[in-house]
Amino acid sequence: MSKNKLYQDTSILNLCWPAFRTGIVLSAMISLSTFAVASTQDLTLKQAIDQVNQYQASQNFWETQKSINAANIQQSKLFKNPEFSIEQTGFGSNNDKELAIGISQPLDIFGERKANQKLASISADKTALKQKIYQAQVELAVKYVWSQLAIAELEKNIVHEQLRVSEENMNAIEKRFNAGSIAQVDVNRARLSYAENIRLFRQADLQVQVATQQLSNLWGTSDKSLQINLSPQKLWPKSAHQQVQEYLADNYVEKYRVLQVLESQVTVDQLKAKARPNPTLNLGVNRTQSMENSTQNQWVVGVSVPLNIFDRQQNGIKIAQEKMNLLERQKDFYLKQNALQIGTVLTELQGLEVQFKVVNDTQIPLAAEVQSKTLQGFLAGKFALSDVQQATLQLQDIRLRKIQLLRDGWQKAIEAESLSLGISPSEVMSKDAIAQLNQNLWQDIQAMPVIGGGN
Repeated sequence: MSKNKLYQDTSILNLCWPAFRTGIVLSAMISLSTFAVASTQDLTLKQAIDQVNQYQASQNFWETQKSINAANIQQSKLFKNPEFSIEQTGFGSNNDKELAIGISQPLDIFGERKANQKLASISADKTALKQKIYQAQVELAVKYVWSQLAIAELEKNIVHEQLRVSEENMNAIEKRFNAGSIAQVDVNRARLSYAENIRLFRQADLQVQVATQQLSNLWGTSDKSLQINLSPQKLWPKSAHQQVQEYLADNYVEKYRVLQVLESQVTVDQLKAKARPNPTLNLGVNRTQSMENSTQNQWVVGVSVPLNIFDRQQNGIKIAQEKMNLLERQKDFYLKQNALQIGTVLTELQGLEVQFKVVNDTQIPLAAEVQSKTLQGFLAGKFALSDVQQATLQLQDIRLRKIQLLRDGWQKAIEAESLSLGISPSEVMSKDAIAQLNQNLWQDIQAMPVIGGGN
């Protein structure tokens, strides 16, 4: 770029700066005041979870599943239907006639119906446990979105504070420039830095608006008046360790795996019952009419037994047993690996908390003091402009580091809680986490089988 072009750009910036500066400052102030007026009350995590639970309850997921389970339990108690048969031989007037009427009833000697009842009962137990897991998943998903709004609010406040520091720097630099001790290019650099802080503030404000809508969308609204307004000390996820211990104590995943193993065992028993030759009771009457119109009735009682020579459910039983054995091995492997992974994540969370306290309690106050005194020294002519710029950048970096530590801390907290619940952290930290959970529930409901009864 030529020197003439640079001087032209500088002249334009100097000419437009007063109006530009007034405009962006007013824009920032309006944004803050609008947010403050629109906000009605601070939203706690419990309030957010309660609103989401009320909204999700209207979908009737669990009522539908419970109704299906109740119907399956009743269905599994039913006997197989009897079979009615009627046969006649001899239709001519010169022939003897024979009419056979019979009813066949399949018997359940080896416990197939009892196995069906156990399967229906286990299915109901699984639904009750899945509801508890779903509730914990929803709470984790809400907690993550709620934390993102709280962090976005804090970042906006920090960027606004940095904007104030930038304005103080610019005022001091303009005073030194008016005194003739620094060059115009230094003033322009300060103005560009101030303008960039305005842009960062607008970006932070947009993040707050988006996070607010994302949270309110979870209970079916688009409320822009939400705010959390927590201090950094209260925002750190201190309850993560306790929540992990509670989830591990409740042991939802282990209980669910136990039910899966039990279901596999009952399925094996059901297949074995099918493999055995359950007899069929036949009861009927034969009516014979001769050409002389004499009629004779005879009762017929018999039993038919299937010959399970080829299909003895041997392959089905083998498949069910292999699945059951795999579940047993997977249960032991999962418990060990999951415990190790949770321990690692909690160690990371603990280390991040130590760093956060150092940054928040020590580094930020010290950096703010250094920046303030450096600016005062610059006004007195004791420090160079580069010293002010370095102190300001250092303060900004440390403040943004605190935000990043908060984000990392919440991510690790949600990760640890998810693992202790037995689910993938990505399932509750995605943007459409609850929508995806609901989609999986709809698919599960459609896939629920009809257990027992009938032929």
